[in-house]
Amino acid sequence: MTEATQFRKNTVAVNEALILSSLRQQELVDVTDALNSKLQREITERKLVEATLHESEERYRALFEMGPVAIYSCHASGVIQDFNRRAAELWGREPALADNNDRFCGSYKMFRPDGRHVPHEQCPMADVLSGAIPEARDVEVHIERPDGTRIAALVNIRPVKNQRGEITGAINSFVDITERKHHEEQQELLLKEMDHRVKNLFAIVGGMVTLSARSAITPKELAATVQGRLGALASAHQLIRPGHSGAEATKPETTLDELIRKVLSPYAGPAGTGDSIRTEIDGPEIAVGAEAATNVALVVHELATNAAKYGALSVPGGRVHISWAVAKGRLALSWEEKDGPVIGGPPEREGFGSVLARRSVSGWLRGDLNFNWNPTGLVVFVSADLERLAL
Repeated sequence: MTEATQFRKNTVAVNEALILSSLRQQELVDVTDALNSKLQREITERKLVEATLHESEERYRALFEMGPVAIYSCHASGVIQDFNRRAAELWGREPALADNNDRFCGSYKMFRPDGRHVPHEQCPMADVLSGAIPEARDVEVHIERPDGTRIAALVNIRPVKNQRGEITGAINSFVDITERKHHEEQQELLLKEMDHRVKNLFAIVGGMVTLSARSAITPKELAATVQGRLGALASAHQLIRPGHSGAEATKPETTLDELIRKVLSPYAGPAGTGDSIRTEIDGPEIAVGAEAATNVALVVHELATNAAKYGALSVPGGRVHISWAVAKGRLALSWEEKDGPVIGGPPEREGFGSVLARRSVSGWLRGDLNFNWNPTGLVVFVSADLERLAL
């Protein structure tokens, strides 16, 4: 009985243990299934995050490469870690990444706006990485490419820091402002040119009025003389255009033929009449600059005024033949009057018009003005320096 009782107890204990083990095994299976489900969800979410991150990186890389702004990054040591296409275009080269020989900047050479050379270890990127400056904002530098060409650039640099606030690198974004600088310089040049021309005009007009008053007999004659000379100046300045840039940089401001025809246009008669062609003009095309145009216009106007008062243009059939040629860097121009009244000889004293014309030729044009008082008509010879004529 004792053995049977003990056997039954052992059997019950074993069955209970088996039942408990089965329950625990089921619990482990349930826990494992739950962990597997959680792991699958985490794997799915991780893959989704990785795909999203990859798409984000692709978008960043596309913006980085396709953007109009040049961008590059450096390690704290100055070694270049990355750069985009635009940066390589402005540098004119592609530096080797992680190369200790290419540090701080990928340019071939760098200069300050005043022309001083800037070693790469002293450039704005080096100053930001060393902590010498907190960042660089709109700093102008001039970049020289391997082919010797230069561009002006505006750089903006910010440091990259870790959680401890230590500088681990920096990012530089820079833009080409060469065209903008050129326009600014052109604008400044035009403003200075305008100021210079205005001052010259005031000086010329002041002298013109003063000398005209000395030689004029009546107020009416003074008014007519000054008005005619101011008209000549106005005609000349209608042909003077501001300086050109780009494709028109070599285009002359006006030509000698155009200038002479403009100044003489008031002395031609109505179109279609015999008097509509009172001047014959012949000569090669010669560029005339802004300063020289004023002086040439005054000379031509004085000769035309004299011809209209006393010479060939004072009678219906009179003609004036103007011709010129170029030799050894000098202009040789002749003014020949025909079919006008007979000339008795040179005047007893040189009038203001002749004085003004002579001063214009000998002064700015560095030439000579000579009168030949032929009985059949006045002949005037003008010489001028071609270089001065183009200014």
